[in-house]
Amino acid sequence: MNEPEPANRYYFPIIAFAGLLLPLALFMLRFLDDNKLTSWQWTFASQTLVKIYIFLGIGLVGALLISRIELERLGPVFLFMASFLAAALFWGEPELLVDASRYFTQAKQLSVHGIGYFFSEWGKEVFAWTDMPLVPFLYGLVFKFIGESRMVIQIFTTFCFSATVVLVYCLGKLLWGPETGFNGALFLLAIPYLYTQVPLMLVDVPTMFFFMLAVYLFMRSLIRGGSGTVFMAGLALFLVFYAKYSAWILLAGLGVVVLTQAVSAPGRVMKRTAVVVAVAGLLIGGAFFLKHEVFLEQIRFLFAYQKPGLGRWGEGYVSTFFFQMHAFVTLSVLWSIWRAIKKKDY
Repeated sequence: MNEPEPANRYYFPIIAFAGLLLPLALFMLRFLDDNKLTSWQWTFASQTLVKIYIFLGIGLVGALLISRIELERLGPVFLFMASFLAAALFWGEPELLVDASRYFTQAKQLSVHGIGYFFSEWGKEVFAWTDMPLVPFLYGLVFKFIGESRMVIQIFTTFCFSATVVLVYCLGKLLWGPETGFNGALFLLAIPYLYTQVPLMLVDVPTMFFFMLAVYLFMRSLIRGGSGTVFMAGLALFLVFYAKYSAWILLAGLGVVVLTQAVSAPGRVMKRTAVVVAVAGLLIGGAFFLKHEVFLEQIRFLFAYQKPGLGRWGEGYVSTFFFQMHAFVTLSVLWSIWRAIKKKDY
């Protein structure tokens, strides 16, 4: 928007005022942030509020100037580069969780002994805990063919993060147009908690990428069809399934995708859904059959040990939705729900 419309000019001071007010509110209510890994209470332990507001003011002025540039024209190229550079600023972060040692060991075993050994010994000599094999397998390929260093892993995870941003753009463009897709992708960059995860040798960021890939391809297969897209959607579901156990819960959301698309063309949507599920089912079932003893033991362990442990984690919804992402995102979600109901946009 080179010259914003007169009505839109009033949004700038409102957004700027809210942008200054919300961090102050979060600062005063930081005792409500019970996050166990990155907490606002720690953020202000060594930083003064004045220093943070100086940077915040500079950021708001920069945002105002940038808003006058039609960045939408640059599309996914800008989104990928901007998100990659933003995440790369955090590469100096140390590994925080002991889980990274398991993923490193699993990847190291693949790079030393080969792909065949990795899969044949998964759950045996390759200690699997409750891990799924996909992401450690990819880390192992990075070690084997590129080199064993933390930098190459961080480049890989940052690529996954930036590619996820582009996938959000593609999904928004598919459903509502390029402008909505672009803005939706920018909102993903307004979740600071994500930046703390990108540099780490964990499975969360690659899992996020494969999940968004599955959602986009599944949605595209239902809307536009095509044998290639349908097969790729099934393959993406297979990859998500073997990325992380908690991703199984997220896959249940695809049922909502089916219901919303079936409103306009139930026969076509259900037929395409059946094909995607069949492809994914064959791939998932085949791999599960080969390693069913390992997976079933992991599932028993998850319910017997880790589920009670997660119940004691104690991280609340307020902490998640107001401290781990910009409050604008949470408020925009609530506003978008109202708009969707008003416009009857399933």
